[in-house]
Amino acid sequence: MNNSTENDRKISAGAAGIGGGTLFVLIANNLPTDSVIKPWLLLITPAVSISLSAVWLWLRVEIANYVQDLRIKSLAKAAKVAFENALLNPHTSEEHKSRIRERLEEVEILLTTRHLTRLKNVNPITVSDIIAFDKQTS
Repeated sequence: MNNSTENDRKISAGAAGIGGGTLFVLIANNLPTDSVIKPWLLLITPAVSISLSAVWLWLRVEIANYVQDLRIKSLAKAAKVAFENALLNPHTSEEHKSRIRERLEEVEILLTTRHLTRLKNVNPITVSDIIAFDKQTS
């Protein structure tokens, strides 16, 4: 990922956090002075702000992965249909059918490899990850 995209993500996450924090402060300031909730709202505002930033980043990544997966599935399905139709064509030679089967296997390998790669890249979040995130957002 290039620096511009990474900076855009940080900026949008920061904006989400700032917006959420600002909303909490506005709500707290509109409460009566003697409200028991007011100091607590002001106290948790920084945590809410950081949490919203983290959730925003997570949501963007998850949505991007979901959309990309939909696109890949759609492309793979179209390729499979085309290959299967070519295999059913009585005018297709056995030599050509053999190459088509190889291509169909390539599609299957690409799909399974993608899933395997994503599984291998899933790591548990550690305390150092959270500390690094906090440093990025501050």
